[in-house]
Amino acid sequence: MNTLDLASKVRRMKKVSNTNCGEWQGPCPGCGGEDRFHVWPEQNDGKGGYWCRQCGKYGDNIQFLRDFEGMSFVDACDYLNIPLPERGNPSAASRGSAPGGRNTTLPPQRPKFIPNEHAAPADVWQEKALKFVAWAQGNLARNDEVLAWLSARGISAETAVNFRLGWNIGEDGKDIYRARQSWGLPEVLRDDGRPKALWIPRGLVIPHIVDSVIYRIRIRRPEESGPRYYVLPGSSMSIMTIEPSRRAFVVVESELDAIAIAAACPLAGAVALGSVAAKPDADTTATLRGALQILNALDYDAAGAKAMTWWADQFPNCERWPVPKGKDPGEAARLGVDLNSWVEAGLPPVLTIGRTGAKDRDVTNGAVNSGLNRETAAESGKDQEKQAQNAVKMAENRQKAEDLRAKEAEIIEKTGLSPLIVELRDLLRNNPRVKIINKPDRFTVLRDDKYVGGRINYLVFREEIVTTYILNHPAEEIDGSNFIIMRK
Repeated sequence: MNTLDLASKVRRMKKVSNTNCGEWQGPCPGCGGEDRFHVWPEQNDGKGGYWCRQCGKYGDNIQFLRDFEGMSFVDACDYLNIPLPERGNPSAASRGSAPGGRNTTLPPQRPKFIPNEHAAPADVWQEKALKFVAWAQGNLARNDEVLAWLSARGISAETAVNFRLGWNIGEDGKDIYRARQSWGLPEVLRDDGRPKALWIPRGLVIPHIVDSVIYRIRIRRPEESGPRYYVLPGSSMSIMTIEPSRRAFVVVESELDAIAIAAACPLAGAVALGSVAAKPDADTTATLRGALQILNALDYDAAGAKAMTWWADQFPNCERWPVPKGKDPGEAARLGVDLNSWVEAGLPPVLTIGRTGAKDRDVTNGAVNSGLNRETAAESGKDQEKQAQNAVKMAENRQKAEDLRAKEAEIIEKTGLSPLIVELRDLLRNNPRVKIINKPDRFTVLRDDKYVGGRINYLVFREEIVTTYILNHPAEEIDGSNFIIMRK
């Protein structure tokens, strides 16, 4: 992905020129505005380049992720599948080619993770924001359609009030525009010299408020065109952490998902990152360091699996924990999943002991469901002819299984598969109801439609060699019978 691909994910970009192989403009992901952010996708050997005429930030696709997604240099390279060079200056190199500048090489060392710190917005902005939120709350209370939509996602009307969700009805059915200076924001001029207005689009208002201090307003727009989520300029990009005093946390992307989880489960808080690639800030990092358990419920595709590698490195108490249905907790709630039971199933016994509804999440290594075999044997005992037929079939099946194991052993010996991969194969064979879902839009492990923890979870999501093997597997559902890739 070059810089234009990354910028288009978070802002609406418009082509304005064909010079220099094309130039695009749009709002800056950092300081906002409308068209001060310039992108040239063919610069820096195809990595692209950007420059904001307002805040002055510039760089290539690596620096874009560092500036606007909070990634480290190494994490950005990993996200973009860019190999690490042998030496150089990471800051200067990832800036790419500035006007009159030149590229340098990049360093191999992994820098220590230093979380960002975020200050609260200016007083004038906070005053305006709180008044806007209060007005939007009143609008939501009268909007039965949006309240029903929230309820289906696990957010009741009472929860909406508690988290001060609102609805911007706009003015005369259109988006609101205000002078930027009235919100305490610096004036921004268009290319023709006229001042730009502050855009406040219609939609669901999601404020981030901590101890009566408002840090951010995010708006979920109903329109299909343009960005679905819009952060009001002047907002802080601090991470939303709900119930920081709790001892366990679920990490998600969406703030609405975090709200639904924290409201559903009294034992766990929630952290909303905003994107699968984002990292916790200083306050959130300190909270998570003291947690007994972190359940990572980010996207369940290849990007989510990559992100989990970073989380496992930074937080040993973090475990992959996707929802059993749907792509995120909000969709899972709509499909009938009990969010409380799902979260409790991932918590340590010290938090759930004595509570009903917490389900056993561990797959017992070596466990085989022999009840069905006993029931089949009893039935077959009623008919000697069927017993004989079953005995023949069982012998044939045993022979097929032995042939399969011999073929697998030959493949393992020739290819030198990791012992961890062989271990997972054995666990899947001993737990025939467990399936690894390996679809482009979902990457998870289920047993009877319930999420699997324990050793299988650890191998699938924390051992990179195993994760890579599974992601390259041709089957969309993997179990003990097809785990070893039997290529001709």
